[in-house]
Amino acid sequence: MFAKNKAKIGVLTISLVLILSFAGCIGSSTDEVQIGQIAENIEEAIEEKDEDLFMESISSNYSDTEGGTYDNYINDLPEEIFSKIEDAEDLVDAFSILKIKVKVTIPENDLVITDIYASGKMNIEISLKVCILWCTTIYNENTEYDVDFQKEEEDWKIISMMEI
Repeated sequence: MFAKNKAKIGVLTISLVLILSFAGCIGSSTDEVQIGQIAENIEEAIEEKDEDLFMESISSNYSDTEGGTYDNYINDLPEEIFSKIEDAEDLVDAFSILKIKVKVTIPENDLVITDIYASGKMNIEISLKVCILWCTTIYNENTEYDVDFQKEEEDWKIISMMEI
């Protein structure tokens, strides 16, 4: 009888440990997914040249060492990026075989997440491609940032970005 109870307690304990460890993994992957969503939102904002959508990913408490704040739109960073897209669009309008590609990534292997803070890198790539039968890149600009995130209620927001 004692052996049966001991076995049941052992199985229950192991099950509980496994459930709790899986719950911890799920929580952290959810944070990674939410932070990855920031990259997707910024990519969409750049493609649409939508400053409001861009700023949705930025914390109202944003500040950086260059004097950027939420109120000054991170020292006009969205406008800077949008002007690069507009310059490329001038070429695309002249030559129909050209296409603009924007890719924003936050690599998970560079991401360090704690309870309410995270840090990592974000890469914004703007490329111009010639597409006839296949596409070939003729211009590529990569800008990499060190980024700090803060969890505000249930959403992650960028609280600081510095170009590397």
